[in-house]
Amino acid sequence: MKLEHYYVKDYHSNIPHIVKFSGGRSSGALLFSMLKNNMLKASRGDVIIFNNTSAEHSKTYNFVIECKKRCEEKYNIPFFLTEFQTFEDCKNGVYDRFQAYRLVNEKPYSEDNPNGYHHKGEVFEELISWQMYLPSLMSGRTCTKKMKMDVTYEFLNDWFSNLDYISRLGHYGKITRIDKDILYTKKHQKYGGKVPYDIYQNKKEYCLTRSLFRPEQNFKDFTRVNLKNKEIFIHKKKIEFCSFIGFRADEPMRLEKMKKRIDSKLNDNIEVAYLRENNEHVYAPLVEFNMIQKDIKYYWDNKEWDLGLPYDGSLGNCVYCFMKGGNKLSKIETTTDDKNPENIDWWIDIEKKYQRDLVAENRDIKTKEENPFINFFGVNGKMSYEIIKNGNNQEYLENSLPCNCTD
Repeated sequence: MKLEHYYVKDYHSNIPHIVKFSGGRSSGALLFSMLKNNMLKASRGDVIIFNNTSAEHSKTYNFVIECKKRCEEKYNIPFFLTEFQTFEDCKNGVYDRFQAYRLVNEKPYSEDNPNGYHHKGEVFEELISWQMYLPSLMSGRTCTKKMKMDVTYEFLNDWFSNLDYISRLGHYGKITRIDKDILYTKKHQKYGGKVPYDIYQNKKEYCLTRSLFRPEQNFKDFTRVNLKNKEIFIHKKKIEFCSFIGFRADEPMRLEKMKKRIDSKLNDNIEVAYLRENNEHVYAPLVEFNMIQKDIKYYWDNKEWDLGLPYDGSLGNCVYCFMKGGNKLSKIETTTDDKNPENIDWWIDIEKKYQRDLVAENRDIKTKEENPFINFFGVNGKMSYEIIKNGNNQEYLENSLPCNCTD
């Protein structure tokens, strides 16, 4: 893939470039093409970010780690792995959990490696337990919003600061200070929540057992790149930056969704970057160069390393993501007996544990026969991970929509 004739707008060439690395082949091809053509500069504050959901395929993690290693060792551009997390603190007199992120290294989490990346669904479940409901076709992709978009912007606020570390967050107590009864009455019932006490506490439990705080973390401990030459950004307002995403030309629906989410005036010519209120200018070079899946396949066929997953996207990103559609999900073969996101049983358990029960909440339903649950797939009752596993409702599975998600 040749990007030697690709240029951002002159004004944008002086502001930091951010590559949002999804862990797939398209974003990988974009990243290494940009690196080969000297489009990224460490001195400008350029950085690559991978947001870990803890629900990726094991081969995705291997691919991300290999890309990070090559990117940093050969091209000297920092590449960070991040994760959503919550921490415990007090606000308005009530102790609760609050949203944050952490940096993680290239090895799996363990007691001996507390800064390792999670890969058994821990991050995903912490989000669900914290927000008390499943991301779904009805409530929206809060998983993408919280674990990817919000994490990226929080990370960039720290990256573009005059500090070389991210601050500690949370109280300094060694045990939890949350009163579950107060949390239920002052934070749930006060704002109209109708989930029964026992169900509420059961759903909240996982989140409340996570780390009490987010530790202070030095950027230098999570990259091979020497950061001494990194410019120090001190700005009263949010810094402007260009972000690069690996959308292909044969993914028009994903591009349209991105356009609709951007608040500025839109131009149908993708060569013109789109400006968001948070000063992000979005570029999609693969679209501009009319790159499609066969071009990406050709690119990786000529490389000594690869993702190693099917090109149909069935196993990319969160393995059993509900946005992939029932038809694609029904064709995924579980290859592990462990209860982790590569096994559909993990998704079945999570769905049953955290789905909303409208009857228990005393919500109105039209008939006794109406489905009383809101799961990953909404409220119609025609789809669930258990239905997918058992092959029930085949007609509905075959007619379900394919994935067009985007972050």
